[in-house]
Amino acid sequence: MNIIINTSVLKASLHDVMGVVGKDLTMPILSHVLIEKNNNQILVTGTNLEVQITSAASFIEADNFDPITVSGRKLYEIVKSLDQQDIELSTSKSRLTLKTTNSSFKLSILPANNFPTFEEHKAIESFNINQTQLLDLLNKTSFSMATNPDVRFILCGLLLEIGPNELTAVATDAHRLAISSTALEKKQINETSCIVPRKAVLELIRVLQGNSAASIGVGANQISVNLKEIRFVSKLMDGKFPAGYKGVIPESASIQILLEKQNIRAALQRVSILANEKFKGVRVEATDKSIILSSENPEQEEAKETIEHKSPSQENNKIVAGFNAGYLIEAINACSGDEIVIGLNGPKENDKQKTEKKTKTEGTLIFSPSDNNTRYVVMPYNI
Repeated sequence: MNIIINTSVLKASLHDVMGVVGKDLTMPILSHVLIEKNNNQILVTGTNLEVQITSAASFIEADNFDPITVSGRKLYEIVKSLDQQDIELSTSKSRLTLKTTNSSFKLSILPANNFPTFEEHKAIESFNINQTQLLDLLNKTSFSMATNPDVRFILCGLLLEIGPNELTAVATDAHRLAISSTALEKKQINETSCIVPRKAVLELIRVLQGNSAASIGVGANQISVNLKEIRFVSKLMDGKFPAGYKGVIPESASIQILLEKQNIRAALQRVSILANEKFKGVRVEATDKSIILSSENPEQEEAKETIEHKSPSQENNKIVAGFNAGYLIEAINACSGDEIVIGLNGPKENDKQKTEKKTKTEGTLIFSPSDNNTRYVVMPYNI
């Protein structure tokens, strides 16, 4: 092997794949990247067995060489530390040599045939979508994915529902839910769905860039996303997303409040400072005229904020509920525009039918009046 390439080009490709290059001591090859030649580019590939990312880099000169693997982290750190310049990569026996005008580095390599690349999959459905559009969809929903697989494994992923002219993303951790849809310019498409693992979603968010198109193919157990210089492939989660998730979204609210996004977010952030460190719980006391936020902790410290608002309701409802402040803040942050609507449901203060059976507590709906395609639901807890 003998390659001459600019450091900035090689650094960009290595950066693209580093998110899936690990430090698995049981499989040292997973800490390596695969480097191979493809016409007038070299391809740099990294994988963690769940996600595989390949990034193309244009070289200045290169001979025909057999694929090699080298420590991704070490190579990336060396290239990142160099100024923008042309460097030479060459191999001899079991070493990769990197040379600049004033520097020389020798790295160990492993046989490329041991590198676990994904097999090509046949797409059941495929479509194109603008990268900015896809990134916006993922950012609006991904934060609601579960982080603890012990609770319910399938919730540690993002549901993608593909249909004629529409792509919908859904995420929930059983305490909150995020759902958002975006338009697709493809009418002739079969309705299908898949669940993309959490790690894959976060990596896809990281590599999406620019305003060009992304070509997506969904297979039986894989999803691929082709960008201009990057090919992203992920295994899909095997299981069924909760079928009744749409039933969690409230159709109406006892109290519906229109608020300035910045005002309610700042108030929640201030009140949560003195909330219980473990639960970050805040008490929300809402009427048709005001919303009062309060918190307290085991040290008997307290915080309280009152926000006046105007509600079209004339029923004099009052709702008191507890919420995880972080869940409310993340949903509010994800809303577009300067205003948000919060629709609260719960037992009203003037309810007298105490002998009736308890009904299922409805969630609180949060959305932006300027975005009819996105909804957030946060479940309250008893206080």
